[in-house]
Amino acid sequence: MFTSRFSSYSFSALLLSILLLSGLSIVLEGCTKIVDVELPDSEPLLVVEGTIRNGDTPIVFLSKTQGYFDPVGELSESLFLGGAEVTVSANGVPYLLDEICTQDLSPDILEVLGTSLGIDPQVLADNPFCAYTSFDEPALIGVHGVTYDLHILYDTLEVTSSSKIENIVTIDSTAFVIPTTAPSDSMGFISTSYTDPDTLGNCYRWASRRVGVDPSFIYPLGSAWDDSFGNGTPLTFTFFRYAEDFSEEPEGEAGFWKTGDTVLVRFESIDRSAFSAIMTFEAAASSQGNPFAPPTNVKTNIEGGLGWWIAYSTSVDTVFCN
Repeated sequence: MFTSRFSSYSFSALLLSILLLSGLSIVLEGCTKIVDVELPDSEPLLVVEGTIRNGDTPIVFLSKTQGYFDPVGELSESLFLGGAEVTVSANGVPYLLDEICTQDLSPDILEVLGTSLGIDPQVLADNPFCAYTSFDEPALIGVHGVTYDLHILYDTLEVTSSSKIENIVTIDSTAFVIPTTAPSDSMGFISTSYTDPDTLGNCYRWASRRVGVDPSFIYPLGSAWDDSFGNGTPLTFTFFRYAEDFSEEPEGEAGFWKTGDTVLVRFESIDRSAFSAIMTFEAAASSQGNPFAPPTNVKTNIEGGLGWWIAYSTSVDTVFCN
């Protein structure tokens, strides 16, 4: 008798649940309305990635923004633009940069360029792009204390920016350190020591390159910081290794340098506007679309466009991982 009553009660409860859910679905369907949203067309903006370093000439890459729903197939038309007028002013005197496009280069030069950029030379040949630099203007070799003004004109788009090569802050020492938690006694991280000047507002960035392995210097996430918490004091910090994009790491070696590596460490001073642009960019990149991460508006030091123009004051040291 107990079992019969229980079964009857369970069936009644199930039937009632079905009726309630059916009624709820009818109500919800009755409340559904399709809304068509017309997104306005956005005006294209120039995107700049430009740098100049002490003892080196400027290099500028240009691209252009696209609408969110634009066909992907047209994306290549907006990358690495040629045909722009790019000038850099040093001490108030403007100099026109030389335009160099990969489709105009010989296979031998493409091989050298691909090696330095970390790009397959065949990719450069099949997907031509342009950059802007200076080949023979001594005034455009970066010097400490000089502010370099950038001006770009592309069709009807015009952007400007300014950045200063700060006084150099040299590396005091570097070292290869094997932590007790390393997966083996041949892998570790790199520490760098420097002394911050006693003036508040200094900003820095760090990069590394394994000689004969990495095609170029690699910046880790968190590569930029300022002297808010260590003004005028000696400081030591450590970084684990970041790999080149899309590269495969041997099992157990990700994040570590290992004995036998020769590593170039690049310690750079940057101005405040460049620091703000890099910091917000890295904060957005580190969230990786995490919906719980705090929102970040990526800043730019380009007037009239996006991206950055950064003057670096660079100190380089060599670490032999023994």
